[in-house]
Amino acid sequence: MTITPSITTTLRRRGGALFFAAALGLSACGSDATAVTAASDAEATDAAPAAEVAEESSAAIVGTASSEHGDILVDANGLSLYGFLDDTEGLPTCDGACADAWPPVFTDSAELPDGLDSAVFSVVERNDGSFQLKAGAWPLYRFAGDIAPGDVNGQNSGDVWFLSAPDGSLIGAEGAMEGMEEGAMEAEESDY
Repeated sequence: MTITPSITTTLRRRGGALFFAAALGLSACGSDATAVTAASDAEATDAAPAAEVAEESSAAIVGTASSEHGDILVDANGLSLYGFLDDTEGLPTCDGACADAWPPVFTDSAELPDGLDSAVFSVVERNDGSFQLKAGAWPLYRFAGDIAPGDVNGQNSGDVWFLSAPDGSLIGAEGAMEGMEEGAMEAEESDY
């Protein structure tokens, strides 16, 4: 007896694969660089230690956690937070499909949420009039590919997305930022 999957089962599998491929395609958000490839669930679980959310009250919008990349900022659910190198001058530029793949960390108003250090955090108004939390110079985002606390699947995606450290800096972005600065200087020096 041969068992053939039903049409519904086949469509679910294909639909899930298409969704996964689309999410990976959007992960670079306009970057010409190749998007990160996702490891299997087992590899991701083995490679990344579980995040340990520290000093988080029930009302806290942001906390800290330990990851394979060091201490990072996480949201109230323990999901990793990222900065986008294209957000120059601290203004958010990830909208539309980009924001579907990289959801912004919204706040209710222009006021800094209670319990956050104003030396590190601030709030910026987005083009649509909503408000987004910043750490240091960087508006904060989640990655749709991170589904559990401890996931850091968006790190270095497209050479433009980096984990946010508790001091507001971006972990591992130094080389990418130097490359961006060198490219800008070369463009200025060019006669074309």
